[in-house]
Amino acid sequence: MATLVFDIGGTRTRAGLFNARTSTLVRSVAAATPNHLDFPESSFEQLSEQLLALMHRLGTELVDQRAVSEIGVAFAGPIGPAGDVLAAPTIWGNQLASPYPLSKDVARRWPNARVRILNDVTAAGYRYLRSAEEEFCIVTVSSGIGNKVFAGGRALVGRNGSGGELGHLCVDDSTSAPVCECGGRGHLGAVSSGRAVLACARKARSEALTSGDLVAAFHRNDLWAVRTIERGAGPLGWALAAMHLGVGIERFVLVGGFALALGERYRRLVAEAAGARCWSGRRDWDARVELGLNDDFSGLIGAGIAGGSG
Repeated sequence: MATLVFDIGGTRTRAGLFNARTSTLVRSVAAATPNHLDFPESSFEQLSEQLLALMHRLGTELVDQRAVSEIGVAFAGPIGPAGDVLAAPTIWGNQLASPYPLSKDVARRWPNARVRILNDVTAAGYRYLRSAEEEFCIVTVSSGIGNKVFAGGRALVGRNGSGGELGHLCVDDSTSAPVCECGGRGHLGAVSSGRAVLACARKARSEALTSGDLVAAFHRNDLWAVRTIERGAGPLGWALAAMHLGVGIERFVLVGGFALALGERYRRLVAEAAGARCWSGRRDWDARVELGLNDDFSGLIGAGIAGGSG
């Protein structure tokens, strides 16, 4: 029997066939996530149905539906104890009026499989968990920003699935602060995420830039791109410093397409910003902040590992 894993992000949805015995990904496919930005006229009901249809199409490309016994879904948003989606700003904006029973809808598509839904950053964290005793924080910088603190071999969240939503910390309370996709203003995700930094660059340059254009300009050391990335990295570093001072986390792993595309120089910017706001100094922070593996598979692999861990 087969284990099927999904990683549903604000921009891309990935599906993979996972080997539980070796904790490896056998094969994967991907497609664009139907989100509120690309389909602004679509209702939540339409977008969620499109997402389920996409998951089914990708899944059946990998394995016959009848052969699937386990499904793990890493989803970009907080997840309740019953596998309900509590919010999904990067996918559905602020359209979600009440918890959405994603677990039940996935189970209807694969009636013979055991389904487990977990937050995408939680899933990715299992890939970087070195031991059950280790305490660390995984942070994703992609369409949005999210995080999870791991301790005792698991992600720490509240009894209702809350926690790990660092992207919704308000870091700019000015009247001109950018609006977050959740509807709030000045949130970290509206300032430091990949979408936010790209929007800032487009506004400053009055150009139809892509994320790839911005990343390439940053690597070329174009001054406008470097300054734009620095402005986004700063508040993220401040938030990590606050987490360290508050609970003593010593290891932070940066993942997500935007952070990994920017690479080592971006890691240093975040570490320097954290050190500038923290009494322990900048030298310690260079060792505390690390980059994850530069591939697109952390959510898929982590979802598979989490399923095997019970």
